[in-house]
Amino acid sequence: AKIGALRVISRTSVMRYQGSRDTFPEIARALKVDAVMEGSVLRAGNRVRITLLLVEAANDRHLWAGNYERDLGDILALQGEVARAVAQEIRVQLTPRERSDFARARSVDPEAYRSYLKGRYQWEKRSEEGLRRAVEFFQDAIGRDPTYALAHVGLADYYITLANFNLLGSREAFPRAKAAATKAL
Repeated sequence: AKIGALRVISRTSVMRYQGSRDTFPEIARALKVDAVMEGSVLRAGNRVRITLLLVEAANDRHLWAGNYERDLGDILALQGEVARAVAQEIRVQLTPRERSDFARARSVDPEAYRSYLKGRYQWEKRSEEGLRRAVEFFQDAIGRDPTYALAHVGLADYYITLANFNLLGSREAFPRAKAAATKAL
């Protein structure tokens, strides 16, 4: 999704096909896409493995498969490596900025990353309980690594969502969201 030359369908649109008996060509037609990427992530101790498969949607033909493994602390670098590999395989030109962004990924505390992901999971529920739990996870991630930008972004999203759902007044929520976003930057 961070590669401007690609159009990536939202997770929400794609998730309705999870467990579906529809074929790749049927799903691709419905989503108006040329290819479908599926994958899995496996964590074993402090290691993480990403396995990806790219399928040409029109004829259900496997175009490419790849496996990537690193220490969990290098997950952001791993994400950049995977994005570069996918871009190279489908022959998409990365802009100089995209290449730079993928190359400069820093290490992250594995537990901070885990808390961030749990926060995102809870935030995606868009319920009062989910939001209450999300902020706890984002704050835990920030407590573990105060310089972890994504955790601050999650906190900003939390405050914006509170305002959007009228759970906190915008005069209070938006300045907090701005402060969190500024910290992330």
